[in-house]
Amino acid sequence: MPHSGTLVNDMSVYRTLHKGVASEVNVSAVARRGENSTSAGTEAKPTVADNEATFLRKAAPNNQPFPATFKWIAGLPREIRPLALLQQYPRIANMLAQSWHDPAQFREYMFDLLIDRRGGRQGFPQDVRSELLRLRAYFDHIDPLAHTVGHQNQA
Repeated sequence: MPHSGTLVNDMSVYRTLHKGVASEVNVSAVARRGENSTSAGTEAKPTVADNEATFLRKAAPNNQPFPATFKWIAGLPREIRPLALLQQYPRIANMLAQSWHDPAQFREYMFDLLIDRRGGRQGFPQDVRSELLRLRAYFDHIDPLAHTVGHQNQA
């Protein structure tokens, strides 16, 4: 048998994050520079204040309305258009516009917006909440097959 049955404990699919490097992207870049360096002893060292690793958050989603979002809103009846939502929460309007043609995805996202699963969340201002409820009712009117998340239609 080629395997003795023992596991190798020092292997991991995860890269080790070197102290003083701001992100995994920098770890790879520093490693490449070190391997490709032609002058001995001149390896670039990352500089971080107080020699502590600083972890940056992932890039925030775009908080500007997309052109497709404007087209989606323009295609809705005037009394249904979520204009306060667009103004106050353009990222959410983008997600609703994107999921509009996928009923299951739209309903799931709408459910997540209107129902507090974590507890203690502030919720939307009343004008935005009213728009979301009108939008959900309109969607259920134009696509009446499944009004609730998690229920499948039975033929």
